[in-house]
This record gives sequence, C-alpha cells and structure tokens, in this order.
Amino acid sequence: MDEEERLRILAEVTDRLDELVAFAKTELALNDDPDAQDVLAKSLPDLEQMLDDSRDLLTMRAVLDAFRLHGCGPWLVDQLAALTGRDPASVERVLHRLSDEGGGHFAAP
Repeated sequence: MDEEERLRILAEVTDRLDELVAFAKTELALNDDPDAQDVLAKSLPDLEQMLDDSRDLLTMRAVLDAFRLHGCGPWLVDQLAALTGRDPASVERVLHRLSDEGGGHFAAP
C-alpha cells in the first residue's frame, strides 16, 4: 500500500469516527436508558481522543508537506491552519508534538 492509499484510508476512518462521535453525543443526549447512558458516557472521551488523534495524523502530513513546499517558518498557528486547510487546534497539537519530539520550533508564539 502506498502513502496516498494510506492517507485516503485514514481520511475515511477519520470521517467515520467523526460520525460515530456525533452519533454517540446525540444518543447520550436523547437516550433514556440509564445503562446506555452509562456506556455512552464512559465511551465518549475515548472516541473523542481517537478522533483527535486521527485528525492529528492527517494534520501532521499536511504540516510536513507545507514545510517541504514553503519552508519551516516561523509560522503562526492560524497561518499554517489556513495554508493546510486543517483545524487550528489540531495544527497547534501537531506543532507541540513536533517540538516535544525534538523536531524543532516551527511556529511563532
């Protein structure tokens, strides 16, 4: 499997996770069954974390591609978000991870 195929599958998984989180939130708000409420309340934080992680993987690829094409900055988070089309919160998490893992400082404060 090549990189393009992996990214396509990751994007599909991310879309499905987004739908699942939205469904779980709706069910949590509307379901009257206490057992279902309990399961949903316990599961939702993990589902949301999985969604954030999946989005961040897509953002990581987009940010690294932007660095290759446009240089490593310094970039403001909002600038990189606009350039990559990714969510600013995800861009910020990715930049922190890159910095924490010894990837350097890519974003201006």
